[in-house]
Amino acid sequence: MPDVNNPNARIGQQNIGGQVYNVYSDRKIRRQLTTASAAVPSSFLGREQELDDIRALLTRHSAIALVNSEGGMGKTTLAARYWEQYQHEYKHLAWLFCEKGILAAMRDHLPQPLDLVDAMNLCADDPDKQTEIIKTALANLEKDCLLVLDNANDPGHISGFLQYMNGLGWHVLITSRCSKVLPDAGSEYPITHLPPHLAKELFQKNYEEHNPQFEALLDRFLNAVGYNTLCTEVFSKNLREGAAWGLTFEKLLDQLEKNGLVLGDDSFEIQTHYTHNVRKETVQSSDQIIEALYDVADLQQRIPELHDLLLQIALLPAENHAPTLLLELLAPENKNELKRQLDQLAQKGWLSADAKTYRISPVVQKIVLQKNAGRRWALGEPMVKKLNAIFETEGYHPKNIATAEPFADLVFGLVEHLNTANKDLARLFDRLWVYYTATGRLAKALDTAERMRTLCEKFGSKNGLAISYANLGETYTALGNLPQALTYFEQYNQLEKELHEADPTNVAFKNNLAISYSKLGSTHTALGNLPQALTYFEQYNQLEKELHEAYPQNVEFKNGLAISYEKLGSTHTALGNLPQTLTYFEERSRLGKELHEAYPTNVAFKNGLAISCQYLGNTHTALGNLPQALTYFEQYNQLEKELHEAYPTNVEFKNGLAISYSKLGWFYKDQKKDNVKARFYFEKYLALREELAKDYPSFVEFQRGLQMAKDALEGLSQ
Repeated sequence: MPDVNNPNARIGQQNIGGQVYNVYSDRKIRRQLTTASAAVPSSFLGREQELDDIRALLTRHSAIALVNSEGGMGKTTLAARYWEQYQHEYKHLAWLFCEKGILAAMRDHLPQPLDLVDAMNLCADDPDKQTEIIKTALANLEKDCLLVLDNANDPGHISGFLQYMNGLGWHVLITSRCSKVLPDAGSEYPITHLPPHLAKELFQKNYEEHNPQFEALLDRFLNAVGYNTLCTEVFSKNLREGAAWGLTFEKLLDQLEKNGLVLGDDSFEIQTHYTHNVRKETVQSSDQIIEALYDVADLQQRIPELHDLLLQIALLPAENHAPTLLLELLAPENKNELKRQLDQLAQKGWLSADAKTYRISPVVQKIVLQKNAGRRWALGEPMVKKLNAIFETEGYHPKNIATAEPFADLVFGLVEHLNTANKDLARLFDRLWVYYTATGRLAKALDTAERMRTLCEKFGSKNGLAISYANLGETYTALGNLPQALTYFEQYNQLEKELHEADPTNVAFKNNLAISYSKLGSTHTALGNLPQALTYFEQYNQLEKELHEAYPQNVEFKNGLAISYEKLGSTHTALGNLPQTLTYFEERSRLGKELHEAYPTNVAFKNGLAISCQYLGNTHTALGNLPQALTYFEQYNQLEKELHEAYPTNVEFKNGLAISYSKLGWFYKDQKKDNVKARFYFEKYLALREELAKDYPSFVEFQRGLQMAKDALEGLSQ
């Protein structure tokens, strides 16, 4: 083999047939050992800072730079742009497409331009020896030289290259989906999508409409694909090709959001640099390009457990998720194994990761979901069950309000990606509605109730639909829209009547019918229709009596009976029947005490007992039993303090505490004529009302309550 090991043997350059050769003694080694296997598109935009940073890494750092990102962000194009801009700084250049292995690509493509074919043939059965021969030849060429390793997406391939080619002395530029694979983390250079204005410019180079809707559609499109550079190019060109065949921008968006980047009959053949640079094909359809972007099937075949984990992550919103959240939601047997698997997915480029979170890109998500449409529920069901436990309720109170918050915003995305409808999902929406209502997020509560209604309509759950109407009614009540609330409560009542009549032995249907009468009674009370309200509350009370007598050990029915007495008592108070009122409130208090004593940790029962103390205080005040009234108001205040301190984010308990201060304030003002104590309690009342009105402006009750608190304090000065 001719000697190429002495760099001092170089005597000049020759141009033979347009190809530049560096001459070493009697040998001619092409300056470009391979052609640049990627071209820079005419639509190349921005990235000037990235080019400067890569140049700095290669010349001033460790002579190696790994440009990484998810697929389709422009890594190959950026490397091609670097090659084009800086090729004259290098004595030799080589570009290898490394999808099937880096060392294998070197053995396949470098022997001939290095004049090593004969030497390689002598050790054809020894790949390691062949690799060593190539390294020796490369290391002894005059520096500086550039080696581009494109699409090196296997961490093992990168590790093997670093091991075998240590001390090569070339500038090595790697493009990869992998991260955290170099010993020196500073040599890895992650890139992200183009900034919005450049992404829009790229899209508009290929397709543009001149109408008022175009800008909004373009923003919606870019959000849907996560500003992915390749997707922006592919779909804008596909739209340009399809426009003559009836494909509109809005139709394209609908299909992308419905089918996960697959266009089917609307997938047209287009030309992209991606197909030429990576696939060596001139023309492919948009569906073929997206299919090739992430080969999910390959991961499923090779490492099925990683593929299943990726699908579970894809079912969640494409946002940053903390390890603590994933541990709780996925409930792995071995948390260290889960970390290893997540890091492996991140290392391979399927997820992005930092020190604190993991995230899937919208493009990867859509591809994974589309490829696994039939397996979504199987892998999503355990997460749904976990979320149902996280949002478990006691009556209308969430049990885990302090710890549920990180999971609340996962539910909408998860249910959408599961793309199915069943009782487990309806239950999840119902419990999430309770959580959002308890934390004062009425817009979210309304959205949740609407989604529950749509879901129950889809899978034909009449009872679930009825409950969604009840939730809608409660939310509109809180928003101050009583006519709309009444409409939903009437629909709730009608469905529950039908269910109970069709199956009179079903105690759940009977109990729901009872509750529907309670909702109607409360709404008519708020509207001032007291006789109508009383009729509904009597029906409520009668049904709850029957249930409690038939099932005396059922605490839900006992609690329902207690509440029905409270409703009757309040109505008779408004009608002026005080002796009757006291009887009902005493029954409510008796049942409430029994429930609280039997289940002291149940917040619904404790709250019910607190409310019963309020009503007894009101009634004894009206009857002139002032010592008894004060005792009940103090008990009411104490119980509400305990509830608020234990659950500070629960809006109902904070509001209850505010009301308890107002009751004490009015008692000392009107009954004791003690303005000092009255002011003390009114000031506490006002402080809580100000917080509630500020933090929850959509609650009409809180805005009214704030004015009442101000009026109470002003009344002391008059």
